[in-house]
Amino acid sequence: MRPNILLVTTDQHSGHMLSCAGATHVATPNLDRLAAEGARFDRAYVTFPLCVPSRISMATGMHPHELGVHSNSPAREPERVRGPQSLAHLLGAAGYRTGHAGKWHATRPDADTGDGFEWLREFGDAGLVEAAGEFLADQVGAERPFFLVVSFDDPHTICEVARNQPSYYGPVPSADLADAPNLPASFGRQPFEPEALRTEQAAAPFVYGTAAYTPEDWRRYRHHYARLVERADDRVGRLLAELDRTGLAESTVVVFTSDHGDGDAAHAWNQKTALYEEVVRVPLLVRWPGQVPAGTVAPTPVSVGLDLLPTLCDAAGVGPPSGLAGSSLLGTLADGARAGGDHVVVETTFVGSDRPSTHGRALVGSRYKYVVYGWGRYREQLFDLVEDPGEMVNLAVESRHAGLLEDCRRRLLDWCLATGDRLMLKRLVLPADVSPDVVEEIYAVPY
Repeated sequence: MRPNILLVTTDQHSGHMLSCAGATHVATPNLDRLAAEGARFDRAYVTFPLCVPSRISMATGMHPHELGVHSNSPAREPERVRGPQSLAHLLGAAGYRTGHAGKWHATRPDADTGDGFEWLREFGDAGLVEAAGEFLADQVGAERPFFLVVSFDDPHTICEVARNQPSYYGPVPSADLADAPNLPASFGRQPFEPEALRTEQAAAPFVYGTAAYTPEDWRRYRHHYARLVERADDRVGRLLAELDRTGLAESTVVVFTSDHGDGDAAHAWNQKTALYEEVVRVPLLVRWPGQVPAGTVAPTPVSVGLDLLPTLCDAAGVGPPSGLAGSSLLGTLADGARAGGDHVVVETTFVGSDRPSTHGRALVGSRYKYVVYGWGRYREQLFDLVEDPGEMVNLAVESRHAGLLEDCRRRLLDWCLATGDRLMLKRLVLPADVSPDVVEEIYAVPY
């Protein structure tokens, strides 16, 4: 008997913002319950820390650069998103009833039948749980299994909070400053940080809304962000209650994740696009009664964008499209290793209408993380995430780490060549032993 599949997503939800992951200034009892009854992937990374590129990746199992998507407003919608090899079409062709409620944003705000779904509820959190509940009730006793996506917008509304704009789903409770969370240890500008990041932040003051923030403002920001995460957690809890009420919980695989995180004041950063851990690492929870051992914590780096489609296909007994770089996370849980490799890559692009774009890539391994941006002083970063999870000490400036730095440069070059990442190839710092033939290939077209 094939299982039902419920995919639940939030927007702009950082991986550290779960109380079961150790956060003390936020309470997420419903997500904690989901983790306790299944598996929590402690190091789940997006392919691109921005809504549209990340969501397109999840729908297709492909890198955003392979699809030509580098912003929230791509020049065209990739055919793959609405084609027969996208996730919803694959499961629909295999006999699943597919439904979508809430935010799609890959690339349009709402999903439709062309994306492979029954359209249940438009973009916006109000009414999502009720619409999903009606869908679930209709599935009681049904012969066809279902694939239901419920996509919440919160805590993305922290963007409006930072810009002092109205919050779409009602006000967020305020708090006395003394009751707001303190600043993270990594708050502020660290030595040897990339010049490109602060240039991009300064060039878009309206987008971030934090240019004049004091430390007190940042603490209030963290309070508001935590409350928005809790509001999303409450909605997830009501959705899980609907699943329980219909008696479908035992036959349903539940997956929870997000499209990207938020800086949450680390490095004096908010929102997304940068390659800091708070921005690129998201929650990933999988509950499958009788199949996934309860209380499992998986420490292996995995890619939400690349691995989600193979995982859901695996659960449904559907063969994924050939040539994808990702792998089923069910296999990772079984043997502790990711079939897709021992590292993941995150890409990013800052798009400005009045300036050249800034591109960046992060190579994340079991211990070390290498980051390179396309231009500027200190554009390379190297972090030991075991000793320095806050990314406060840039090891790339120390000669004693030169060998490790060269190895990371080589790995990222190999990845760019293997995945056809022409956009970043000309912006890499190449390893010293790179073949002249490879250099000639890279710069055959200089610009």
